Amino acid sequence: ETFGVNLVSKQVKKDLNNVLRKVKELFSDETSGHDISHLKRVYKNAMKIQIKEGGDVYIIGVSALVHDVHRLMSNECGHFVTPEESLPEVNKILKECNCDKSKIGHIIKVVKNHEDKQNKNVSMETLIIQDADALDAIGRIGLRRTTLYCKKHGIPTVNKNYPLDTKEYIPDVNPLSTCHYIARTMIPNGENLYTNTARKMAKNKIKVLKRFVEKNLK
Repeated sequence: ETFGVNLVSKQVKKDLNNVLRKVKELFSDETSGHDISHLKRVYKNAMKIQIKEGGDVYIIGVSALVHDVHRLMSNECGHFVTPEESLPEVNKILKECNCDKSKIGHIIKVVKNHEDKQNKNVSMETLIIQDADALDAIGRIGLRRTTLYCKKHGIPTVNKNYPLDTKEYIPDVNPLSTCHYIARTMIPNGENLYTNTARKMAKNKIKVLKRFVEKNLK
């Protein structure tokens, strides 16, 4: 399987395919929304951004495929595992896949920091993975994932007892409604991307989210 959208060397393609096969195996039973399809979409987003913005294509590609190992570990142990806590397992996977040893340290840093949006003192590769991951959380795919999650957890589509700007809204703790979560978390995440390329990619996705909120709050 040739995996990639960039013109890269045969060795890079070989290593990316090795990692892809490994994560396919590891994530085969994943159903939380952070499955192999999500990893592939983040990878493709990241590669599209890389073409315009630069950065090490090897580090970006591998990082995209292994960035959510902590989610897999969280499901297995029943409590949240941070990206930093997943690093020994990520390191093990990279070594098993015979990844370029000179790149592993940087990949580990990208995985560690990929959810830390407040820290801008990180590499371009990290910022690209952050943007690529955020892009998959918005638009039609993000909307579908969010509505399914809310339905599963008994969160109503609309809660008109609270205005959208209420202080009672706390994501993950008190999301109030699907519309609150979309308006207060998803749309801002889509509007606060780092790279120009990702911001352009996000424009139509954000329109989808705004239309959903407007339609349901009529």
